[in-house]
Amino acid sequence: MQALRDYIEASAAGHDAFARRVAISAEDLQRIIEGALIDRRLAQRIVDATGGAVTIDELMPEAGGVVDLQARVAASEDEIDQEALTQVLAAILPALVGGANRKGDEHLPRLAADAVAGAYAAMSTVTTRRNADRLVQALQPVFAEILEEMSAPPSRRSEVGPLAREAAERYLQTQARRR
Repeated sequence: MQALRDYIEASAAGHDAFARRVAISAEDLQRIIEGALIDRRLAQRIVDATGGAVTIDELMPEAGGVVDLQARVAASEDEIDQEALTQVLAAILPALVGGANRKGDEHLPRLAADAVAGAYAAMSTVTTRRNADRLVQALQPVFAEILEEMSAPPSRRSEVGPLAREAAERYLQTQARRR
């Protein structure tokens, strides 16, 4: 991935700073530079972080610039607005994690939103639940995993359901206001 390697080498921030900017590990960034396949969401974050200096086609040559519009329109009905969800999660996650603020926590809302959006879309094939119920369904395992990674006490884990419901309701309220 020469274009990305060139961009990072030319930037003053460097490899580690760029990895943090796109919310991935330095090791994952190195794998991408070496040619590892990535998903479209991460590719878009990289394009955004480079201001377009690195393109989607350079990051995902296998896509060949072809977009399946019919699939995209069908999928868009079930897509999560990740920016809006990131904002909601930035407000909710401190309550979940007990207000702890460790190095890297600033990336947690975006990473969680990515995971939730993927789970929400994937569930469209296995559940009839929609809107808030499906979003709660997608939020709960992500919240549980965050607590597991933090080695949170069992008492915090009882808050997953209510906070997932609150996050889903806040997200749907922001979406309703946007329409």
